[in-house]
Amino acid sequence: MRQAKRSTRVLSDAERTRLRQLREQIDIEKDEILAEGRRHKAAHDAATARLRDVMQLLRAERARQGLSLADIQARTGIARSALSRLETESDANPTLTTVTRYAEALGKDLQILLADKAQSA
Repeated sequence: MRQAKRSTRVLSDAERTRLRQLREQIDIEKDEILAEGRRHKAAHDAATARLRDVMQLLRAERARQGLSLADIQARTGIARSALSRLETESDANPTLTTVTRYAEALGKDLQILLADKAQSA
């Protein structure tokens, strides 16, 4: 197997200064960037949890009505395997159209509420 050829180049004083400045800038911004990433992840996790709750409500309603996944497949045209994944996988990410079709197959109307966020202290 061939080894990759390594080449090294001596940096000029200006290049070394620019690299040092970039590293310093990264060190200054790193904590802020990481904190922002954690905030985005927390928001994403919260939205995913709400969507998971909706899917569990649909699953419970399906069971209450005594319907199988095959019944829902016949009513929605969504593959039984896809329905099963939506109901069981924690990272399922259905579209609004898919969730609406599932709800309508159960005789339900999907409603979305837009509300002000609670102010954190």
